[in-house]
Amino acid sequence: MKSAQILSWLRWLFKFVVALRHNFYLCASFEQRLSLVVFAAVCLSSFLAWPPVFPLWFVFIKWFVITLVCCFFIYQWFSLIHWRLNFWLDESGNAAFMDNEKSYRLKRLWISPFVVLFQMTVEQEKHLIVVWRDMLDDTSYRHLCRLLLRFG
Repeated sequence: MKSAQILSWLRWLFKFVVALRHNFYLCASFEQRLSLVVFAAVCLSSFLAWPPVFPLWFVFIKWFVITLVCCFFIYQWFSLIHWRLNFWLDESGNAAFMDNEKSYRLKRLWISPFVVLFQMTVEQEKHLIVVWRDMLDDTSYRHLCRLLLRFG
């Protein structure tokens, strides 16, 4: 009788450990905003390579494109301020977004001390997730890296 109880307890414990979910709550970080600013600077500096032609229509088109690019990056900046992402990973390598019940499989793309890139896939649906180090505290970031190294 005791062996049946122990076996039952071990099954329950195994289900609990395998199904243990680790929640991660991400919001925009300084490094993420800095990368947007650097990318905007690179894009805007490309306008310096345009030829110095002075027909009025060319100057108009050039300034129109510059204005569009600036508006795009301003919109991205304000979108980034309000950006949030909540997801969980479990001990069996599954993942999901908090607001979605679909279970995704993980695919590790790149792990470094500064940034983690991984992909969550299900059928034809793919989501690229970029996690900068300062989006999480040190313990959570290391834990995310360990989970991705184990199951990604």
